[in-house]
Amino acid sequence: MKAWWLGLNAREQRLIGSLAGVLLVFVFYSFIWQPLHENIDKGQDKLTRQQALLTFVASETQRYKAEKKAGNGQTSSGSMSSIVNRSARQQAITITRIQPQSNSVQVWIDNIAFTQLLTWLETLVNDEGIQVETIDLTKGEQPGQVRVKRLQLGKI
Repeated sequence: MKAWWLGLNAREQRLIGSLAGVLLVFVFYSFIWQPLHENIDKGQDKLTRQQALLTFVASETQRYKAEKKAGNGQTSSGSMSSIVNRSARQQAITITRIQPQSNSVQVWIDNIAFTQLLTWLETLVNDEGIQVETIDLTKGEQPGQVRVKRLQLGKI
């Protein structure tokens, strides 16, 4: 290789040296500089999106806490047992057993479609101000059905 280099005239050596320098700059730019800056830009965009999401969640959390503190949540009056029974009747759900406790109610249901159970629980939470504290489910007799072995409901 050294013999080949020395066999070139000075003009060719300068030309190859310049070409090697340009090639070195191109490789550095293509494989190091450009990917690094693209990743930095992507990271900054992601950071901006995450900060916007954090701001949104924080403001919504404050709004939720303020509404909850002000008592704007819709809750029904009456005993928990009567609210649960009335709501179950409206959803055409047959409750096998209901047992009132100090601040909660335990409910058992033999067979119910899972989607119907979720719809009923959503109604209890959103419209009646009752939350699910614990739930114990098993597979029902037919596909898509469940048995509610124990559902404990309490006030929000």
